[in-house]
Amino acid sequence: MTLHEKVYIVKQKIQGEINRLELPKLLKQSWTVSWPMIMIMFFEFFMNLTDVYIAGLLGKEIKAAVGLSSQVYNFFIMAGHAITMGTVSVVSRLFSGPDKESFKSAVFTAVSSACAAGAMIGILGMIFAPWVITAMNAPDSVKAYGVTLLRIYSFGLFFHMLLINMNGVLRSCRRMKTTMYVMILAAVLNIVFNVIFINFTSLGYKGIAVSTVASVFTAFCIDLAVIRRILGGTYRFSRYLLKQILSIGWPSGVVSISWQLGATVLFVILAMLPNSVEVMAAYTTGLRIEAAIFMPAFAFNMANAVIIGNLMGEKRFKDAYRAGITTAAMSVAIVSVMVFVVVLNARPIAEILDKNPLVIDEVMMYLYICMISEPFIALNLAMSGALNGAGDTKATMRYAVSSVWLVRMPLAYLLGVFFGLGGLSVWCALDAGFFIHAALSTRRFMSGKWREAAI
Repeated sequence: MTLHEKVYIVKQKIQGEINRLELPKLLKQSWTVSWPMIMIMFFEFFMNLTDVYIAGLLGKEIKAAVGLSSQVYNFFIMAGHAITMGTVSVVSRLFSGPDKESFKSAVFTAVSSACAAGAMIGILGMIFAPWVITAMNAPDSVKAYGVTLLRIYSFGLFFHMLLINMNGVLRSCRRMKTTMYVMILAAVLNIVFNVIFINFTSLGYKGIAVSTVASVFTAFCIDLAVIRRILGGTYRFSRYLLKQILSIGWPSGVVSISWQLGATVLFVILAMLPNSVEVMAAYTTGLRIEAAIFMPAFAFNMANAVIIGNLMGEKRFKDAYRAGITTAAMSVAIVSVMVFVVVLNARPIAEILDKNPLVIDEVMMYLYICMISEPFIALNLAMSGALNGAGDTKATMRYAVSSVWLVRMPLAYLLGVFFGLGGLSVWCALDAGFFIHAALSTRRFMSGKWREAAI
């Protein structure tokens, strides 16, 4: 063995020892950022679960209308998520840097932009709600309920978009616990308001949407008070920082819009199936059950964005790479355990959320097929979060758009409607898109090309 080979082996052993010692630190770092996000997702899950449960008690048409209007509402709110993604990437780096004035300016610029976007989109949502619901080919028995619910949700868009953006600011400032407490309060209030409005007022099914708006408004007020303390009287709008936020955020906006538009088109496809009402109601219920599994996956997605953003701001690229991999591994492990639990208890869970035997059967089919892709969804979300935190949002945009519009939607229509194979084939088409998306995102992060996106 040559001297060069011996030196190389020694270096490898030393590096391996360093990596072994750093692993607990990386795990602790990822978990510290992630667990408050998991708690937020946990309470939001029960908030959504309450909506679905109450809607189911009021009838399958109302339940389908809640799912339909929620999808459109989520589509409208994607502009807020886009601004927030750019906000997290920029603010997290400035927060860990020396220029505190630029940091405060970035915070004010981001919140101001979310304010303007929320007001505009909320007004458009209220005006065009009937046209949107009609364009989605909703059954006549669902349409009237969907229009009313969407108009109420649209009224709350202004506060919700600001809340999302301010939560992104707080995460970037490593104030995850503050965000957690605020969102837990919002979730609890939503459940309380649902019970009060449905049972003790004349609102009826409208109370489902009104409770969401009321709880979001309360959380918005608390976040606003915290943000004002962070700004400390500095209210400087920066066109330069806005350009940076938008340049990073707009691809994420395209991703979010693509996902939500895809979900909306999926409702249209489901409406073309013979048993459309039952399948749409089952899909609404299945999504809420999946939300329990998405909790840690989305939490690690947001955690990875903050962790990578902070480390990139400190120019610690190797640590960012290791932290991204560690966070993704934790996400996949936790989600895999949750999938196992849900599969074993699928029928009891479905029976709690719905009493219609036909809907329960559809829910069971949905869960058994879609649970296969959940670990891959967790991997994709973690990797996408890391890429977004690094500012490499254009790559995530390409992969997301391709998986939705070149795989999921064409396959869903082709198999479910054209060949008439029903709901089972649609759920398989969704799985195929998730497999491909996870492979592309993971390959991009492992390549290290995201470092080139540093700002």
